[in-house]
Amino acid sequence: MSSLEVNSLARAKQVEIITEAKPHTVKKFELIDKYVDEWARKILGFKGKYGYAGSKGVIYIDCMSNSGVYKDIEGNLVDGTALRVAKHLNEIITNYPGKNAILVFNDLYPERVEFLKQEIEKAKLENITVSYQHGDCNDFLRGLDLSSFKQQYNTLLLYDPYKASIDWDAVTPYLNRWGEVIINHMVSDTARGASLAKKPQVIDRYQETYQNDIASILEYGNDKEQLNNIIVSIIKSNTKNFRAKHYIASFPFFNRTNGLVYNLIHCCSNIEGLKLFKKVAWKTFGDKSSLKNTHENQAQLMFDFNGTGIATTQTDEQCYYVIDIAKYLYDKYHAMASVTLDMIYHDLDEHPIFPSDGYKNDIKNELKQTYGVTFTKDGEVIFSTK
Repeated sequence: MSSLEVNSLARAKQVEIITEAKPHTVKKFELIDKYVDEWARKILGFKGKYGYAGSKGVIYIDCMSNSGVYKDIEGNLVDGTALRVAKHLNEIITNYPGKNAILVFNDLYPERVEFLKQEIEKAKLENITVSYQHGDCNDFLRGLDLSSFKQQYNTLLLYDPYKASIDWDAVTPYLNRWGEVIINHMVSDTARGASLAKKPQVIDRYQETYQNDIASILEYGNDKEQLNNIIVSIIKSNTKNFRAKHYIASFPFFNRTNGLVYNLIHCCSNIEGLKLFKKVAWKTFGDKSSLKNTHENQAQLMFDFNGTGIATTQTDEQCYYVIDIAKYLYDKYHAMASVTLDMIYHDLDEHPIFPSDGYKNDIKNELKQTYGVTFTKDGEVIFSTK
């Protein structure tokens, strides 16, 4: 959509500057904000090694920034992702003299961009460099020139549409550079709207997002897990020729009635990014992998008569707890002759959901208490033979 069309649309109807954010969306704001905070500290603190120079700074790109301010369900004003990130980076960068934090914001509506700009100026965020644009997010990404920042700057792109709409030609170049991408996959839109799609442009949007014809998409029906697996598979396919291995994590966001609304997908080419994103996600959700209400079922013991015969707990694959990490490790390693903590932690580091950082003591305690595992001083893991 051209800028002229956007302005015409804005004139035709009053643009809502401050929109409502549901509790799961506010939690998304928190997760991204916390991740950017820790991500920036890691990047800015990198002084160089193995022949590589240290970091000169970070670039944060939000191509669908909205106005930076929302109302929660009680009507209270809350900062959105854009404003939270700007405030924290403005504070963080002062600890790293000579380094830069560059933020690039874009939204479809110029009124929202202007409001965000005013909020940032009002907050006197003068330690960061901020640029603003308005227009179609995908045109914005295609036209964004980061060539002068290729060396020694790490980028993080937030691609956060309010519906299932991913333009892979616009996103893929950012997947294949030294940086990170967070994609909000609005899977609830597809489950609800794909079967009702009649307009060619709507059908095209779904087909572009899932790289499939509409008939094939409809075969998945309301299977949101399979729809999200398609997105993850597309990311893997689009990054397979990059010179470094890519790591992908995906976390579901549920509303208060346990309906899956969207998946937040993180992609990077450094395992440290994966480890950090998983840790931040679990901490944000309250030491579990999602906001889903499991009604305390995870604490109910049951006996595994077809396996080891020992007491275990129920597992909800849409909401894992630390006990599920311990169960995964026990099932995988208890029959092996030699196991070390390094092996276990390396396994968890590459796991797409389970963290090790931030939870090592919790995992060890759960293995001890539930499965009778002991640990030697030299890092050997000994599973009970009972």
